[in-house]
Amino acid sequence: MASNPLPTERLPQVKVMLYTSKTLADGSHPLRLRITKDGGRKYISIGENCPLSLWDADKEIPRRSHPEQKRLLALIKKWEATYADTAKQLQDTGHPFTIEMLIDAVTENSKKPPKERRGAMLLNYFQHIVEQLQQAKQVGNANVYRDTRRVLAKFLHDKDCPISSVNVPFLNRFETYLRSEGCTDTTMSVYFRTLRAAMNRAIGEKLLPADLYPFSRHTAQRDKFSLAKFDLSTRKRAITKDDIRTIEAVEVDTSRLLLAKHLFLFSYYGGGINYVDMAQLKWRNVQGGRLQYVRQKTGGLFNLKLSEPVKAILDYYRPFTFANSDSYVFGILNPEKHQTSVQIANRLHKIKGQVNQDLKAIGKLAGIETSLTTYVARHSFATALKRSGVSTAVISESMGHKTESITQTYLASFENELIDEAFDNL
Repeated sequence: MASNPLPTERLPQVKVMLYTSKTLADGSHPLRLRITKDGGRKYISIGENCPLSLWDADKEIPRRSHPEQKRLLALIKKWEATYADTAKQLQDTGHPFTIEMLIDAVTENSKKPPKERRGAMLLNYFQHIVEQLQQAKQVGNANVYRDTRRVLAKFLHDKDCPISSVNVPFLNRFETYLRSEGCTDTTMSVYFRTLRAAMNRAIGEKLLPADLYPFSRHTAQRDKFSLAKFDLSTRKRAITKDDIRTIEAVEVDTSRLLLAKHLFLFSYYGGGINYVDMAQLKWRNVQGGRLQYVRQKTGGLFNLKLSEPVKAILDYYRPFTFANSDSYVFGILNPEKHQTSVQIANRLHKIKGQVNQDLKAIGKLAGIETSLTTYVARHSFATALKRSGVSTAVISESMGHKTESITQTYLASFENELIDEAFDNL
């Protein structure tokens, strides 16, 4: 769905003039750039001065008799063009801007060479963060910033804007745009949290004044944009043990569907191991009847006893993928093709989309209403432990969560069911 066109912002008037309100020691007056917009006015010194007798007040230029007329004319033209061009760029974004925002945009760009002029403009700054994260091999975070930048670029019609223009009205329009595109609250929360993190980073790097921060820091800030508005309560993610049995019994007719089925069951019976870790498992991670691996997200070491269903899945893939201990178990990655962190991340992202699509097809074959994804298996593992009486603290440790509050999110649907049952018993 196309977004509504943004209103046209009024261009300011920019003109270098002789500032006669101030007289220098030699009797001359400073030349200043006058910016007029929306009833406001601001003057900026251009570092030059001129005697009143050598200034043409009607044309607002140095007289021909001025010994440096050509140099001053060129300088005046450059100052006026720089601010006029930047103002036009801001107008093209369709978002309101103030005289101060215009000055910030020009000033920040003038501080660095062209190749480094990325700090003041929103999309360029996001690209800068993406590149830094990729260099640090934080590919997952880089992808989050890249996706957020892509959505922002579409919202802005590929026309960049200053970071300082991201104010509460901007955020409200961005939210309206995302809702018109059919984004869920959960997805919008990711985009806004990423944008908020980028702005905090910009403040830390002195690219944005702290007083222009548009997000609320606590509930009392009613005039700021609050991320608490987004409904992050999720649909039921966990399925029952009976549903797991049904999935096990589903017959699939393609190797691609079989991979999706195996990955889902491997995650459920393998301690809730997530997709990224499964895809990067190597045969050296399977030793002595145990599964040993380091979780990519947290760096935590896992050492799990192999259950019978997990052994059966491993036995199926061994003839196809085992060449040596460094071979990938599921054959999703090819060590000859996928060597760099970016290549690996792109491959994992592509196959994950296919797997989740195939799991939905398997869910329909199994008659399961819950939309299946690789995460549903992880949630189901946690919920199965909870139903068996295992404490949240133990579940949290087994899943590698940093805090129990994260685990509680996984168990939310189970807790809601307990409340429903309690009301039924009334």
